[in-house]
Amino acid sequence: MLLVPDHFNRNSSTVSSLMPPEKSGRWLLERMCRQIGSDTCADKRLLDFGCDVRFSQAIINDALPIGRYVGVDCFAAMVDFLRSHVRDERFAYYFFDAFHPLYNERGTVLSPDTPLPVPERDFDVVSMFSVITHQNPRDSECIFTILRRHVAASGHLFFTCFLDDSIASFEDRSPELNGGRCFYNPTFLTDLVERCGWRQVTQAPAEPPLIGDSFVYRPAG
Repeated sequence: MLLVPDHFNRNSSTVSSLMPPEKSGRWLLERMCRQIGSDTCADKRLLDFGCDVRFSQAIINDALPIGRYVGVDCFAAMVDFLRSHVRDERFAYYFFDAFHPLYNERGTVLSPDTPLPVPERDFDVVSMFSVITHQNPRDSECIFTILRRHVAASGHLFFTCFLDDSIASFEDRSPELNGGRCFYNPTFLTDLVERCGWRQVTQAPAEPPLIGDSFVYRPAG
């Protein structure tokens, strides 16, 4: 069993009150698999960008099948914890020292050329759960560009986002304007992602409180 200290669990209190993290993690992973058209992740090499802890808990504690799981996150202490407590050779974790005004104030500002500490074109699925929900358009464009280099030619990108078609492009609705809750106009978002070398496959509506609007893209060209 992977037992995780509470301060590493960043689920919202609403989600945490409904189920333990490994159960919400399992629900989300199975939901993602269905949306990319797969029955299971058993044969998938998954790069989870902004990884948190609950997918590791779901895979380990609930015996959820996975081919390989690589987690990347800017929360250094959490990455260190996972590295020291997960001994399964299918797992790897990497600290990504990227600046974020809410989560990593001392990090390095992103650019489209910022490298990830993982192989390129090596992953069947790249996932971002509740990552773009905390990014401004400039950083989102950098992230989509960076991740494009790491997905296999036949792979998928899955991510969630808050949408609002009444806004022109983007709004940060957190009181501190620090990326706490970011919304995108759907057309603006689509144009942004496609500029980074992706083509949209599917979109699914939010299922509150567990998941926001979700998207599947594949490499273009």
